[in-house]
Amino acid sequence: MRYILSIILTTFLVACEAPVDPALLKPAAFKYPISSTSNCAAQSKMGNAGLTDGIKTGSGASYNLRTPANYKATYAHPLIVVYAPAGTSARKSERHVHLTQEATEAGFIIAYANKMRMSLSAIEKLSGIPADVQNKWCIDASRIYYTGHSDGGTITNALTFLPSSTAKPTAIAPSAAGMDEESLKQYDCPAPLPVMVFHNSDDSHFEGFGKQAADWWANCNQCDNAVSEPDKQGCHAYKQCPQSSQTYYCEGSGSHADWPNKNSVLIDFFSNSY
Repeated sequence: MRYILSIILTTFLVACEAPVDPALLKPAAFKYPISSTSNCAAQSKMGNAGLTDGIKTGSGASYNLRTPANYKATYAHPLIVVYAPAGTSARKSERHVHLTQEATEAGFIIAYANKMRMSLSAIEKLSGIPADVQNKWCIDASRIYYTGHSDGGTITNALTFLPSSTAKPTAIAPSAAGMDEESLKQYDCPAPLPVMVFHNSDDSHFEGFGKQAADWWANCNQCDNAVSEPDKQGCHAYKQCPQSSQTYYCEGSGSHADWPNKNSVLIDFFSNSY
């Protein structure tokens, strides 16, 4: 346990806040299915539509939340939780990954966690965010997804395999995580699940960590260790994976600080993983 802490405590992100199209930070309308039935009783979920900031959980974590602009409080939505890099607020994390428009247009509710200084206690507190969202908004409990960059990618991984974490996701997409083969092999594999690992080719901070992590997940997911040729987005699919635990490694240009900017790939992956 001490070894993983020595890894994640050194996971820092120093990034200039690049300009982002303001439209990407605004919730979009979702085309709700005409034949959809109510999944939450009317008036049972009192969370607001649109943008809600500064939400605090009972354990001390905090987050900002975005729903589709035309949010229906009786329809069970899939949920994405985005865990922040070190030194990054929920608002800056949202600007960094700019997933809001695309996620809400695809019918997701998306929560951006505020940073917490990395520790096992912090991870435990952050693990309470999905349940807090479910208490206030109408969420499909079978479709809960985690992603995040740098420290956020490390948290995404840890919440999936740490025995103490009970908030297990449906699928994960960690980016630039500070976990290599040596740190991961100390842990038992969790139940197989879909995994898409993002890591930039010019990440000198954690050089080679992404492929090592993807190989570990592929082994846990009962895949072959061979991968396909990269598609046009730089994503390799591991071969012979069970349908329920498809595993991918996606690499692009950029440094450790750079979000991989493959948002449509990530949204499609989550949309098809349940």
